[in-house]
Amino acid sequence: MLVTDDSIFQRKIVTSILKKKGYLVLEASNGKDALEILVSKKPDLMILDLLMPEMDGFEVLREAKKTGIEVPIVVLTSDIQESTREMCESLGAMGFVNKPVDEEILLENVSRILER
Repeated sequence: MLVTDDSIFQRKIVTSILKKKGYLVLEASNGKDALEILVSKKPDLMILDLLMPEMDGFEVLREAKKTGIEVPIVVLTSDIQESTREMCESLGAMGFVNKPVDEEILLENVSRILER
């Protein structure tokens, strides 16, 4: 599993939740690094922040869709607008978790997607 967020604090929160449940977790601090890891390591799922420098989450979603990277993506964001959610889903996001991270909601999204 890949956790992508420019905030080391947020990455640590999310990775600790996932590791506690036994998931193997990789980390990326920006979208560019995330895409490289998606291609080289092929994780089962990616948790993706939207607002990041260098390459934001929207760009990652677009690039993954364009290049045929078929990793399920859960968007993690503080943006609660329905239009943002709809845009992410149209770009292929399979889950949506708001910040601050609710452990139960995060794990529900992850398990629902991985069980498919």
